[in-house]
Amino acid sequence: MNADELLSLISYGESEVLEFKLDSVRNEHLARELGALANYRGGWLILGISDKREVVGLTRDDNEERIQNLCYAFEPPLQIEVRQVAVQDRSVLTVHLMGNYDKPYAYRAQTRQIYYIRSGTVSREATRAELRRLFQQSAQLHYELTTLQDTNWQDLHLMLVGEYLAHYRSLKLEDYSPAEQQTLLHNLALLRDERLTLLGGLLFGRNKENVLPATGIQVAAYQGLDKAAPVISNRYFGKPLIQDLPLLMDYLDIHNPASFDRPVAARQEKRRFPVPALREAVVNAICHRDYTIKGSPILIEFFTDRLVVTSPGGLPNTQTLETVKLGLVYQRNPLLVQYLYDFRYVERIGRGIATMFAAMREQGHPDPELTAGDSYFQVTLPARSTD
Repeated sequence: MNADELLSLISYGESEVLEFKLDSVRNEHLARELGALANYRGGWLILGISDKREVVGLTRDDNEERIQNLCYAFEPPLQIEVRQVAVQDRSVLTVHLMGNYDKPYAYRAQTRQIYYIRSGTVSREATRAELRRLFQQSAQLHYELTTLQDTNWQDLHLMLVGEYLAHYRSLKLEDYSPAEQQTLLHNLALLRDERLTLLGGLLFGRNKENVLPATGIQVAAYQGLDKAAPVISNRYFGKPLIQDLPLLMDYLDIHNPASFDRPVAARQEKRRFPVPALREAVVNAICHRDYTIKGSPILIEFFTDRLVVTSPGGLPNTQTLETVKLGLVYQRNPLLVQYLYDFRYVERIGRGIATMFAAMREQGHPDPELTAGDSYFQVTLPARSTD
């Protein structure tokens, strides 16, 4: 980075990926900024710049050694690129945090390990919920196996579990003694430490919305191009997934009716949205949503010109929009994917996105639009023209 590029960067001001600091700050403050940037998307820490974007310059000779030592105080160590740049007759130090695929990064303080995160331009210590999310994103924690407080095996809908075992595992629950049933439910990852797991609650919870509020699927249809348009229909699916998925697919068909090309002799059924594309968008959202995010259902929204499916949770470690389009598989909820594979809703070879694109192109639609934010992943399917 040369002086002109640095001045251009400084002119934008601090952001989620850019922090200014004077080199007079204490090491703990620098560690907080480094850790927060690393646990976000990486970024830049520039020493010798004030919060008001003024080029103050460096006052110490040991800044590079200081920064390197701080980076090795993290577990795992931070990967950085450090350069000294002359700007306006002063020297500043640029610290570029490189690929952060090993996050979460913990700063080893004197008495404990501290995980920092970035909230806008503020760096702070992560809450317990945010820390769980960081670990899940890094695949070091399968949140599906966390247990739900104040639950036990009786909170499972055993009739639904029995139907699943009979249809997909060729087992009869009634053939097992109560003790053997408990062992079986634990082996299926529906129970853990005598309590319902999040996976068990999602799939077979007797009172799912009581123990997992707002983890269902909200479907809305609008007579227009945005949410200000009149609402045609609105329905929330909050029952166990094994019950709700067939009902959800039928409900989506109502808002995606078939029409036929002419002439009649060669007619071919067409819909506003190809069924395979719609199905993949919805199932992908269910499989890969971030269940550490509370109070946010999956949103499926029909507009006049498009369908939008929004799933809580950004892309996990190592995943980018490019790798998603290439079909490189990362399963945030691998046990849930296994159950949906049993139900014949998914494959396990990463063809979902490719199937979605192929189905849209086959019927002459524009390509789906994929959007990833810090706390959401969104798929937009442009509608087929009815002209």
